[in-house]
Amino acid sequence: MNPIEFADSIRQQLRTDGYSVLRGGAADGELLDGRYWFCWSRTGIEDAEIGPPCESELAAWNGALQHRLSSSSIGPHGSPWGQPSPMGNFYAIGSPKESLGIEQDARSPRTPLAAALQKEESLRQQTVYTNETYQVRVSVVRAPLGAQYGDVAWLSIKRHDDAAVHDWNDVQEIKSRIIGAEHEGFEVYPADSLTVDTANEHHLYVFLNSKVRLPIGYRLHQAMCGQAAAVVRAEDELSSLVLTRHPQQNSTGANRLSVSGAARR
Repeated sequence: MNPIEFADSIRQQLRTDGYSVLRGGAADGELLDGRYWFCWSRTGIEDAEIGPPCESELAAWNGALQHRLSSSSIGPHGSPWGQPSPMGNFYAIGSPKESLGIEQDARSPRTPLAAALQKEESLRQQTVYTNETYQVRVSVVRAPLGAQYGDVAWLSIKRHDDAAVHDWNDVQEIKSRIIGAEHEGFEVYPADSLTVDTANEHHLYVFLNSKVRLPIGYRLHQAMCGQAAAVVRAEDELSSLVLTRHPQQNSTGANRLSVSGAARR
């Protein structure tokens, strides 16, 4: 097999996996006119994933190959510290007008045109990132907590399979990948009277100023491997058992708790 045949076989495999390469025209705007990008879609995913614009078709296919490799079903070797496997790279994608539901809203007799246009404007101000598992919509909220804390990025996170999964490690990784490792963020668990629960979607708010810190929470970094964490949990369970079953009376008659050596760390 010569290099040309090899390249053709790779391209055919990528097409089988749902990849294609598109070429922009005048209708796509000045930035895309004459440039190439890959597109990936598969059954069960509403939005297509779009690669970055490239100067040549070959470069776009190379981007598709890199995306395919990062999304491979063959998992990487596990971390010795028991951390989750690295997730695939995120790509910024566009939000074609037809995928925003604007026309559908406008045609619905229950949706005023002003509301549909407001939705269109709000969605167009978002940046959408996606990888093989998650789609993340990012918008900027201007200083919601005051100038002291500055602007906040609002990350709306959902899985492509719509599963009701909230993995802290994944959310932390998404925050670090899209906004930055040293940016601090928070989730909101609202009053019941303000609850909005209409989709398996999670919301994370991240300060755009990496120097900002919330005045609550842990201030020291601590991470441990899965085995060490299991030991700590076992010690906690043991100490809880000792504290529950072995109260002692002090000189005043009040209960005094007996703490075993296993509980002291």
